[in-house]
Amino acid sequence: MAEISTADPTSMSVTFDELYVLQSGGVDCFVLDWNEAPALPAYYITVDGRRFAYTGTTYLVKGHGAALPKWVQAEEAAGHLVLFVEREGRLMAYLHDPNAVEDDEA
Repeated sequence: MAEISTADPTSMSVTFDELYVLQSGGVDCFVLDWNEAPALPAYYITVDGRRFAYTGTTYLVKGHGAALPKWVQAEEAAGHLVLFVEREGRLMAYLHDPNAVEDDEA
């Protein structure tokens, strides 16, 4: 399982092998299962060189209804990539904006 960096506790890196695909309402989303981890996931998650930031939005794992697919479709239409972290019955939403300038690049 991925671990939060001790050098920077706000970020962590994972590989696609650590993710599963959630299919809901005609959309497919990558999800990191963080249910067994003792600590909360990091604010930033890097996957294959892409840095995702936590949006502050969560969805229920069960019964998320039509809201999750609509949100994912809207973000993808805006050119963003979506990632979720599953934690204690919730899906924590993360986004990667390919046009955003990261803090350490500014």
